[in-house]
Amino acid sequence: MSPRNASQAELMRSGHQTAAHNRWLAAEIQDALDDPRPSLPLEEAMAAMEAEIDAIEREPAIDRAPAEQPLPSRTPRRQ
Repeated sequence: MSPRNASQAELMRSGHQTAAHNRWLAAEIQDALDDPRPSLPLEEAMAAMEAEIDAIEREPAIDRAPAEQPLPSRTPRRQ
């Protein structure tokens, strides 16, 4: 395959991957819009995530593998 054909093939492959991703994303968005469950207010979602993060951070570090150790935060968390 010539370099020109290889380049064109890569562009087509990339285009197909982009189109497939766009179809997947559109389906995910439509599924979320069609979900009959009630919405969760942002404040409730953030409070639940903060509680989960805090619970994980309170766990003794000795029980976690090195990859599970919390990383130091670069930005201050909301209080």
